[in-house]
Amino acid sequence: MNKRPEIWLFTGFILTIIPAFLMGILIYQNAVNMPFWDDWEISLFLNRIYPKYELTLQNWLAQANETRYLFPRFIFVGLAYLNKWNWDIRYQMWVSLALACLVSINVFRLIKWTISEKLFKVIFIAILCNILIFSPVQYENWLWGIQLIVFMPIACVTTCLVIIYSGISRTTKLILCLILCTISTFSYANGMLSWVIVFPALAISKTWRWQDIFHQKWLYIPWIAGFTANMAVYFYNYQKPSQTPGLLAGLLNPIESLRYFLSFLGAPLALGIHKFDLQGEYIRNNITIGTVLIILFGTAWLYLLKHIQESNLIYRMTGWLVIGCYTVISGIITALGRVGLGIETSVAPRYMTFSVYLPLALIGLIAVIYDDAKNRGYLDKNKQLISQIIIGVLLVSFFGLNILMNEFAIGQIRWAKLERLHAKTCLAFVNVVVEEKCLTEKVYPRLEAVKKLAKIVDEKDLIDTKFIYSSKAQDIQGKSTANVDGLSYGWLDKVSQVKDLYVAGGWARLPKRKQPADAVLLTYEKAKGYDIIFAISDTRIQRPDVVSATKNQVYLMTGWQRTFSVSKLPKGVLKIKAWAFDTETGKAFQLDGSQQINNL
Repeated sequence: MNKRPEIWLFTGFILTIIPAFLMGILIYQNAVNMPFWDDWEISLFLNRIYPKYELTLQNWLAQANETRYLFPRFIFVGLAYLNKWNWDIRYQMWVSLALACLVSINVFRLIKWTISEKLFKVIFIAILCNILIFSPVQYENWLWGIQLIVFMPIACVTTCLVIIYSGISRTTKLILCLILCTISTFSYANGMLSWVIVFPALAISKTWRWQDIFHQKWLYIPWIAGFTANMAVYFYNYQKPSQTPGLLAGLLNPIESLRYFLSFLGAPLALGIHKFDLQGEYIRNNITIGTVLIILFGTAWLYLLKHIQESNLIYRMTGWLVIGCYTVISGIITALGRVGLGIETSVAPRYMTFSVYLPLALIGLIAVIYDDAKNRGYLDKNKQLISQIIIGVLLVSFFGLNILMNEFAIGQIRWAKLERLHAKTCLAFVNVVVEEKCLTEKVYPRLEAVKKLAKIVDEKDLIDTKFIYSSKAQDIQGKSTANVDGLSYGWLDKVSQVKDLYVAGGWARLPKRKQPADAVLLTYEKAKGYDIIFAISDTRIQRPDVVSATKNQVYLMTGWQRTFSVSKLPKGVLKIKAWAFDTETGKAFQLDGSQQINNL
């Protein structure tokens, strides 16, 4: 019995899932159970549902920024319930990954139905698509619990496509697509696009002739009714967020809106080039790549229009065009609504989950068009060679840009972990040392709200943050253990004075966890008393010397620094010490070295 096909099938399966597997590893290694900004809305929601279940339909449909995320709230509550009402946003990150896996499965089926059933071709195209679906360029969304909401619309749209291409009855297709478009709408604001982009595919799916979009009148009534009902509920008592510029700003600045739109489209592939951009013109790189992408997408539409009577070609291209339109229309709306905030916001990592799907759609479209053109005899020997060279250049560019992007994005993922751990430290000490800059930038933008939110989650024991109520370092001092490399938890290297400011610095690590300290606490001791915590480090610095000493690259970012005013300390002779803080245990470990100062 020939085992070769089974071996190739297994090998292909492994290669296809590698991007998902690698993203799972990155989430596992870098996810931190620390709510960030919009995450805190969930804490207020859980506070009302547990233990008294004081929620109304209005609460479930409550507006947050521009979104009414009814269905994500079901997920948030369900996850908290399954975890015995402990709110762990890391589970939400895994839901994001699961939604991306659903998109991947849907795209895989679309490849088999519309491009090829040949194993090698299916696997190769699926790998290209999965590189984008699980791209680290979406790092902000992967590591931000509430951002599962941005994965839901594309999951709904691609599931609609699978349903439309399936062999089930038209009535069943209609009902399922109505349900999925409703879920999409009440998951994230741009989910409303599903009503616009899914319907044409559904309408022509009986014969895959464009004329059917006008002949399938029985579909219009339930579809328009469903859309109208969704919009009526969505915009009932809707309030435009005060911090957003609105569409008028974009309409009044068409050139800047166009630049924003193209930068939005090109950002997922251009991000890795930034480190080579010595002149600070990274937006121009985005615009260049975005222009290439939109030209390719427009060319695909022109090819379809040229053969608009060919039902087989319409069948093969429609799904990919729907996915591409999802990105293009999202980009137009984002450009008009956000250009007032500055074109630099077009490269925000949270937008990447929308923009990665245009290059993905182009992968499918190029494969279909090349195959169709070859079958029609459009490509003689020379034209076929030229086409293959162009596709080869596009593939090399794709892989090259993704390698650069991955290097940059993975670094950002690791940095995001350090930032969340620092934020978790600031939150833990909110009742002892109020680090306003850290709290308002890394936890929640309003300081008084942070204090109230901290009180809620602490009283309800919703999160695993170990809140500290004593300013004495001895009360949280951990037991130091011997380390394999013979080095300590770190050093307080210096405390220097510049006019009315002190600058403290050194390095700190957590050997047991094999990573930099989550933060460094600074204490003062006066006349052999207790060590009183008065500040938390706010700057991380690379320390290659520590890497050399420990022979471990994970300690590169162990350097720390903190600048503080002389007014933070009491007058007199003081001994300054530093402590490595561990958010998992709530313990502090004294660093070697102390500095004596005379605070006049």
